[in-house]
Amino acid sequence: MKRVGNLFERATSFTHLLRCYKKARQGTRKSLRLCAFGFQLENELFQLQEELRSGTYQPRPYRYFTVKDPKRRTIAVADFRDRVVHHAVVGVLEPIYERCFIHDSYATRKGKGAHAAVFQAQKYLRQNQWFLKTDIQKYFDSIRHNVLLELIERKVKDRQLLELIPKILSNGGLAGIGLPIGNLTSQFFANVYLHHFDHWVKEKLRIPHYIRYMDDFVLFQPEKQVVKALKKAVEEELGQYLGLTLKPSATFINQRENGLSFLGTRIFSGIIRLHPDHARRAAHKLECKQNEWEEGLLSEEKYLQSLNSYVSYFSVYGTNGLRNIVMGE
Repeated sequence: MKRVGNLFERATSFTHLLRCYKKARQGTRKSLRLCAFGFQLENELFQLQEELRSGTYQPRPYRYFTVKDPKRRTIAVADFRDRVVHHAVVGVLEPIYERCFIHDSYATRKGKGAHAAVFQAQKYLRQNQWFLKTDIQKYFDSIRHNVLLELIERKVKDRQLLELIPKILSNGGLAGIGLPIGNLTSQFFANVYLHHFDHWVKEKLRIPHYIRYMDDFVLFQPEKQVVKALKKAVEEELGQYLGLTLKPSATFINQRENGLSFLGTRIFSGIIRLHPDHARRAAHKLECKQNEWEEGLLSEEKYLQSLNSYVSYFSVYGTNGLRNIVMGE
């Protein structure tokens, strides 16, 4: 396997850091820290570059908050300058991994996404009678830093970059395990962590119809007995090296007539519908946006952006009835 070097110099070039600053501020609410960084942009980037290249860079503590959507999650918010570094690292690693990620890995990748994953899952469902649907128990909290670094070292041989990545990893998690939810690096490294497993499914098990969206994945097969055997093999492979376990409440074997619940949808051979729970949450979120707009807490422009986004989202799966209810039609 060819390993790639000479990445750190490119990751820490002023031009690359400036580009990453622009990416990091996109979609970010204005804050005192963001404004201060932008006001002294040139000095801040040169200082960051100096710290990275001298090896003195240290990430700052995360800021945490909790959301419930629908289950309770703790979100970690990195300091703005650390977000620039996250973009810098992912920016040089992403092209390398894009060349070797399997086609049917759909999370946090350009040209992929949840809609594409759902439609591909329907295609595979039409071709197979049985499927194994599962996701991983506390996935982000279970990722082992040492195993992740071993996997990265299979593709990367740049010493300075391999010294920087552990600093980012050790800023979150506990005792060398776990990635904080909410960061670009966490999403990217979570995909890398299961990259080896993806190839094991495709090349060792020789399963042509397999699809993964982060830690949610489905294996499709014509025969039930084969699917049962695959479940045991998958559990062993995930546990032995990656230290992961399947979530019992989300792991089941079923046939296509009963439909496949995947990424907030119910998929059948001839139709796709939003899962009722997911539809209710989407409608509730839109109602909250409307209340914020009516109370003057949200601009009309932002409200209309949200409204158009939800209407488009509902329309993808033909949920005209739900869309009309939400729109009051």
